[in-house]
Amino acid sequence: MAVETLSSHETTRSKNMAKRRETILREAHALIADEGFEALKIRDLAARAGLTVPTIYNLVGGKNEILAVIIEEMVVQLRAIQNEAKIDPVEKSFAKLINDLADHFATNEAFFRAAFIAGDRSGLFEQSSGEGIFAHFVQQPIEACSRAVEAGLLRGQIAPEVLGPQIYGCYRLARQDWANGYFDLDGFRKQALIGVFLCLASDAKPAFRERLMSKVASLTSG
Repeated sequence: MAVETLSSHETTRSKNMAKRRETILREAHALIADEGFEALKIRDLAARAGLTVPTIYNLVGGKNEILAVIIEEMVVQLRAIQNEAKIDPVEKSFAKLINDLADHFATNEAFFRAAFIAGDRSGLFEQSSGEGIFAHFVQQPIEACSRAVEAGLLRGQIAPEVLGPQIYGCYRLARQDWANGYFDLDGFRKQALIGVFLCLASDAKPAFRERLMSKVASLTSG
């Protein structure tokens, strides 16, 4: 009986800790969206969450640890979007990816802008590691280019391992420009798609190149 009571007590304690941690992260999201990551202060976060500063440090950590958790959660969401975009033909795959990303960012635009800026500045989006965030996200365009070569759409004169990262760079740069306020989400969609289609056109066979350039013309005429 005593063991069951102790187990029940531990379960309740764990649930309470999980709820507090969820509250901390929810309020951190709101603060970042309202004021940006640089303005996030643990004291302010504690007040909004109705918790003590030591509790926040114990359950999540300091400012950098909070950012790391938030970025990790965001990356999981972005990976799911990327995985859903593995379709053919290749230009539809990239169009779906970019449009789905834009729709996702639109659910809380202020938060995502601030989170991407903070993630870039903190080094959480580093490009050097073979296991890091960059390595994972650049793999999708490489695989898409490989499928396009097999499908006879690309000539293969530019290796997928070379073309893929250039394509990823197009929508990564467009995302950075959007996050820094240079244009809105429609601008992100347009700039990213134009860049992707022009990259693909550089190695496309004639019929596919014509199809891609028609899409570019449509995007630039609006």
